[in-house]
Amino acid sequence: MIIKYFSGILCITLVLFSSFPLLAGSPYAGLTVGLAYLNDSSLKGSKSGDLSYEDGEAFSYAHGLDFGCFRMEGEIGYQKNDFATYEPGGLDASGDLSILSLLANGYYYCEIPNTSVVPIISAGVGAASVELEEKTDDFSEDDIVLAYQVGAGLGVKVSPSVTVNAMYRYFSTQDASFQEGGNDIKIDISSHNVLLGLKVNF
Repeated sequence: MIIKYFSGILCITLVLFSSFPLLAGSPYAGLTVGLAYLNDSSLKGSKSGDLSYEDGEAFSYAHGLDFGCFRMEGEIGYQKNDFATYEPGGLDASGDLSILSLLANGYYYCEIPNTSVVPIISAGVGAASVELEEKTDDFSEDDIVLAYQVGAGLGVKVSPSVTVNAMYRYFSTQDASFQEGGNDIKIDISSHNVLLGLKVNF
């Protein structure tokens, strides 16, 4: 089911890319790594409470077309955050929340004249597989939901084809739904991510 859903999103992304003349855009690949600061989640449904997280890590790989001041890409991303505490009670929680995402992103990415500095504004939409794993109850389940991101940052061109980026990204999804025993649980998900990246044009 997950593979089928993500394959559909990937096909849509490829169709969007193919609507642009290939010669008009320069192909590129990009890699980012950074920190994921996942906001506390409110648990809704038959089990309620608040779940907080440790700081986590985020990674992504993207491939797309660069049209000068605008670029468009397909991106696969992953982030993971361990549980910190569960309220009520302030109890230590054992487990983690991980997110595998596939997004179609657009960027405004125009170099400042007579400099190597490139302001960046981004937005994207797609799908995410959210996996909740509780080690205490030996529970693991995932849900596929819509996802989006918006971001901003700066790039520095270190050569005509290589740019180093520093980005802030706000990432969020629809509420993810899980069934733990007889409990129906919904969790809201949003994250503030700080990323460093490398973009290489071919």
